[in-house]
Amino acid sequence: MNNTIITMIISILRLAVPVIITSMGTMFSVRAGVMNLGADGMMISGAFCAVLGSYITGNPWIGILFGILGGMAIGAIHSLVCVEFGGVQNISGLGLNMLATGLTCFFCRSLYSSSISPAVAAIQYSRFLERIPGIGYILVQFSPIFYITILLFLICCFFVDKTVTGLRMNAVGFNPQMVETAGVNVWKLKHISVLICGSLAGLSGAYLSIGQLNTFMEGMTMGRGMLAVIAVQMGNQQPRRILLIALIFGFFDALQLQLQINNVGIAPELIQTIPYIAGIAALALSTTKAAAARKMQPYLKNKYKF
Repeated sequence: MNNTIITMIISILRLAVPVIITSMGTMFSVRAGVMNLGADGMMISGAFCAVLGSYITGNPWIGILFGILGGMAIGAIHSLVCVEFGGVQNISGLGLNMLATGLTCFFCRSLYSSSISPAVAAIQYSRFLERIPGIGYILVQFSPIFYITILLFLICCFFVDKTVTGLRMNAVGFNPQMVETAGVNVWKLKHISVLICGSLAGLSGAYLSIGQLNTFMEGMTMGRGMLAVIAVQMGNQQPRRILLIALIFGFFDALQLQLQINNVGIAPELIQTIPYIAGIAALALSTTKAAAARKMQPYLKNKYKF
């Protein structure tokens, strides 16, 4: 029984990591007043670029760097469209999802002649922790990215509440005109926030491809970016609440895997929808209105105002 519980907890934590990382990034974007429905596109771009980097160099850590840059590239496009040119944020995000999905599919088939890439060097386990007495056999089962995620969470908690830049980002989301009047560069903060979002979503994608697996598959994000958006909305853009909701999604994801393994007689395709049904239900029941209070409309520079 104890082994079953430990296995379930490990599964929950491992499966929650991509949602946690992406939701932390999305939190920055939303706090600065830029909705990010393109998180899935940033993740899939990061997943592909991470495998590409590992494939070219044979070094998974360089692959992670490639993944971060891949997600940041999609984030930069979203930032350019929404912040610089005042495009419709939701349309931009959804469009980038389709663009990134199409591009990664195209390049995967072009480079590897398949919808699945060859196996590459990965970092699925933390071998350096296996000698720790008592718990080493548990700690070793997590990717190093899991421990990076813990550090990122602590940094995010400190940054958004204890630093001047974090507080300014938050103010920009509520009243950019007031912040601009105080002499703060509103557009710079918005750009930075979206780029942070893209880089963290790229890291999340890298975790999926070379942290959990050692290959890239088309559509491997499976809508986790949208779960991250839901977590941010329900968590009222507060890191601790977002973490809790991401762990709940991780539980439902682990549950659907266990149901498939135990062969309960339900179609696998139906079981796989459990985390997303939970996400939709949670969002429908949520009464959080903080995001609505933020000014998600474009705030253009004077040279673009008509």
